[in-house]
Amino acid sequence: MKKSQLLLLAPVLVTLAACQTTTPSPVSLRWEMGKNQVEAGFYGSTFTLVNTSDKPLETGWEIYYTQLAPRQVKNYANSPVTIEMVNPGYYRMTPSESWQPLAPGDSIAIPYLNRGILTQTQFTPKSPFFVQNDNKPVDIPFAIAPFTREEQWTVAGLITPPYPDGEYCYTQNEALQTDYTPQSYDMLPSLKKATPRPGVSVISENISLSVEEGFASEAHLLIQELEKIGYHVTDNGQTVIALCSFTKNSPVQNDEHYRLDIRDNYITISGATSHAIFNGTQTLLSLLKRQQIPARLDNVAIDDYPDLPYRGMMLDVARNFTRKADLFKLIDLLASYKINVFHFHFSDDEAWRLEIPGLEELTSVGSRRGFTRDESQCLYPNYYGGWNPNDTTATANGYYTRQDFIELLQYAAQRHITVIPEIESPGHARAALVAMKARYNKLKDSDMEKACEYLLSETNDTSKYVSAQAYTDNIMNVSLPSVYRFMEKVSDEIIAMYREADVPLEAIHIGGDEVPHGSWEGSPSCQQFMKEQGMTHPHQLAEYFLDKVSAMLAQKGVKVSGWQEVALNHSPELNARLAPRFDGVYCWHTIGHDNEVPYTAANAGYGVVLCNVNNFYLDLAYNPHKDEPGLTWGGYVDQFASFNMLPYNIYVSSPTTLDGRPNDLKKASQGKTQLTEQGRPRIKGIQAQLFSETLGSFDMVEYYTFPKIFGLVERGWNAFPEWSPTPADDKQALYEKARTIYNTKITAIEMPRLAREGVNFRLPQPGIRIVEGKLYANSPIAQAEIRYTTDGSEPTAQSALWTATIDCQTQVVKARLFYLGKESLTTEYRND
Repeated sequence: MKKSQLLLLAPVLVTLAACQTTTPSPVSLRWEMGKNQVEAGFYGSTFTLVNTSDKPLETGWEIYYTQLAPRQVKNYANSPVTIEMVNPGYYRMTPSESWQPLAPGDSIAIPYLNRGILTQTQFTPKSPFFVQNDNKPVDIPFAIAPFTREEQWTVAGLITPPYPDGEYCYTQNEALQTDYTPQSYDMLPSLKKATPRPGVSVISENISLSVEEGFASEAHLLIQELEKIGYHVTDNGQTVIALCSFTKNSPVQNDEHYRLDIRDNYITISGATSHAIFNGTQTLLSLLKRQQIPARLDNVAIDDYPDLPYRGMMLDVARNFTRKADLFKLIDLLASYKINVFHFHFSDDEAWRLEIPGLEELTSVGSRRGFTRDESQCLYPNYYGGWNPNDTTATANGYYTRQDFIELLQYAAQRHITVIPEIESPGHARAALVAMKARYNKLKDSDMEKACEYLLSETNDTSKYVSAQAYTDNIMNVSLPSVYRFMEKVSDEIIAMYREADVPLEAIHIGGDEVPHGSWEGSPSCQQFMKEQGMTHPHQLAEYFLDKVSAMLAQKGVKVSGWQEVALNHSPELNARLAPRFDGVYCWHTIGHDNEVPYTAANAGYGVVLCNVNNFYLDLAYNPHKDEPGLTWGGYVDQFASFNMLPYNIYVSSPTTLDGRPNDLKKASQGKTQLTEQGRPRIKGIQAQLFSETLGSFDMVEYYTFPKIFGLVERGWNAFPEWSPTPADDKQALYEKARTIYNTKITAIEMPRLAREGVNFRLPQPGIRIVEGKLYANSPIAQAEIRYTTDGSEPTAQSALWTATIDCQTQVVKARLFYLGKESLTTEYRND
């Protein structure tokens, strides 16, 4: 392609990679999706490489890029370049033997194949950079061609849930239409009981507090929040808020039970504990935040408490980093919705994010990703971030200092949130393995004993395995004594941080998940160890690791937690030994026959936290829209999937299958493991997971979380909805009514609150339908605007506003929802 032809591409060559250097790249790149199933099991796409310099592009160069979801590359015969995967999700393009110098201004198309399918725009390549003769890398101007042909995101013959086009969205939105009007004390989570009283309290700008001893911290936080809203706390306010203990002999359901009494400008928040008082203050703040000052609150007596003691969220800060200030913002949001556990997933294959004194390489190497030949100074790039390991603005890089973590513990504890740290082991441990190998190489010539002290891998290990994320080198060698020194060292440092923060350590989560078949089978050390111990199967090595680490922590007075694999396939004798050491088994893979795992573990004596992927994985896409971010391996999760969760009836918690077919809820529990009388109280609670492969910013953390997490907020507090199906009655009418009320609470109450607080959230799509030449549109948000186009262009806030049925003879209509400064993805209707 000559210079004159390049002008045609100029409008779409939008730079996506932020320049991190002043040296210009000698090339630019454009990527275009072809279609799926170009060959059986492969999709096709094309890079267009343009020489933007004033010199011919000879050989001796490399282009690197990342791409979500590791995929095998297949190059065409006689391709001018070779594309290969360096590490899962990290690729290199180099000139092949057939490469010819590319003249200035010329371009070359490079078609190639990837194994698998591509159905979402987020899975396109990212962050390309150029390296020549080992010079400093430079960012490449990079553009993604728009997805305009249906073949670019569909797969012939693949059974999937319906695509959210105009007709589908219209039908879904119709089911949410309601004449329900939000009530004075509607909120999430819903209150157990609100008894109206005569009269109205006018909450004046000036408020006085009366605080009983023991509730000073809750009063301090309440004052902070009141002042953010615009209230002033004085000694002679016209409204009084009293924080006090329950009166003697008051009935108490649990430690979080509170009462909130509003009567003629006198507000009493009472409870048995400081946590209960905090819950009451959050309810009051929720009421005040939705009104202007002075707020008018109907007099009421509220009696409220949660059904489940554990209501948690896990955030993966390893794969992509969340800054400390943003983490504190998230803690505030969780606390405001009475979520009381934060699961801190700080280590994984792609990074280690917590400073451990004495093991500096965990963060000096393991918290940084960038261009490297040997990973001696940083890890390979992955996901977002590019080549520069020192770029602290990139989500690839960063860690929490010891002091940061202590402050996080204290900040969360003040808001009655328990922080559960997770040391991923023995799998998902690549960042730690690489870091400890870097430590070994640094020390081996001067002090071999010290170099080997915390080594996690064995040089002669030839084990062949592929992890769930395609790694072949991410498993700790559990036969090495140094592995247990490492686990104890990290645990001791974490224990010390909690002690210094003066915060109780409830448990250390040790991962335990997704150890792939083939691990340890090629390790001389493991084979010798198995022989010495009389072991006959590698699973026994995993059990040995679990037994030894849990015993070590038990000696220190610390409980252990882990993902569901830690409680699977053990003998009754081992279960009896392990279960008392465990705080919780986190059951996540609840698809197919695995949906029996939670109740099986509870019946076996383990405390269980329900993390069901098809209800609570926030990182799964909201729906199959091509532009909707999120993973899809476990289906799709939106705010209704989380709402559907029934902790004591999990088999009916998904009305549809992964491919969108309806489940027969009357038969869903037949033949399944049921909770025993002993197992029932071991259901500790529920937790949402937000793994961060697709998170390029904190805005995306919020987008995935809100409104998706509101179902967990509601179900953790109210675990026994009246619509819960039974074998005799699916109670569909009750469910549909509850669902529409829940949606109204989200859209009319919680979304405006989030908008006022500067929180990002996702809007649903509008529906479009053309019937006999008439255009109909609908919205699941009564207050939102529907803007549409009929010329094929993307709708904007200035596009035509749909208000009523109109004549429409065009072939394509596109629409978006606009509400509170947000906009939805585009809904498209084709009148073919």
